[in-house]
Amino acid sequence: MLPAFRRVAFGIACIALAACVNHPTATAIGGAAECGAPAGWKQVAVAAETRVLIFGETHGTNEIPEAFTRYVCAASARGGKTLVLLEIDTNHADAFAAASDADDPRAELLSNMSKHWTSTDGRGSEAMLDMMEALIDLRRSGRALIIRPMVQLVGWPEKDSPEELATWLAEQPPTKIQQMGEDGMAEIIRTQSKGFDRTIVLVGNVHARKAELLGLPGVQLMAMLVPDSISLIVLHDGGTSWNRVGEEARRRETFKLNAMDKAANSMTFSLENIPAYPGDAPSYDGYVSVGPITASTPALPPADAP
Repeated sequence: MLPAFRRVAFGIACIALAACVNHPTATAIGGAAECGAPAGWKQVAVAAETRVLIFGETHGTNEIPEAFTRYVCAASARGGKTLVLLEIDTNHADAFAAASDADDPRAELLSNMSKHWTSTDGRGSEAMLDMMEALIDLRRSGRALIIRPMVQLVGWPEKDSPEELATWLAEQPPTKIQQMGEDGMAEIIRTQSKGFDRTIVLVGNVHARKAELLGLPGVQLMAMLVPDSISLIVLHDGGTSWNRVGEEARRRETFKLNAMDKAANSMTFSLENIPAYPGDAPSYDGYVSVGPITASTPALPPADAP
């Protein structure tokens, strides 16, 4: 089997007017030029040095984790220490650490995080597993690269039993639970990014917003709680994704999120904030555009599959 970085690289489709980018392989990742990062990556990387760079994604695609990997490859080639934070529960921190040093990182991730890889909201996709293995390959190539999870709830009350705590949680409004999660991720970013030359975050695009969401009135979203961060909306030209809406998880048609028709395989940090949707208040500091998207299914069969 090809090493993870090579599998990721050769799995990239040609995009935008049939023009292909040059992709990294497991044997040629010494410098940024071999990484195939999106056009404009260097401008973003320079602006993001010593800061937190947030990618706000649509879960459950092949293209977004792959583009994220190519950017991390290029940015980490600039030297110094790079921290990558992923929207995965912090109770998997030991599994992350073990996989980074394992002879077979993929097997380690699958065995120690099986519940995560059966999840159906897109964060446990095959593409996300490929991305994690590719990031570990980068680390082993000599990059000073650390990969950690960042999802946690904070603000728990002291209760005498798990049952009492569950009862308390059930009594809270959804915005309260949402805020506990946003606060938790922001706390991880603020505390763990210290001492790194750059911190790069991959998270759902709601958490990456810098403006309040109408559906979550009063909630301060994660990116709003991280001072001096740069937040990029990941634009795409539509296609399919695998995620959960309500109680249903499946491959679904996904509408275009690129009303500005930004070129595929490009990114920018702009002084003019970028709206997430037509007519929306400016919510991001720039964008990454990945072109058409295709669904990536859970890395392991969903737990509720027949």
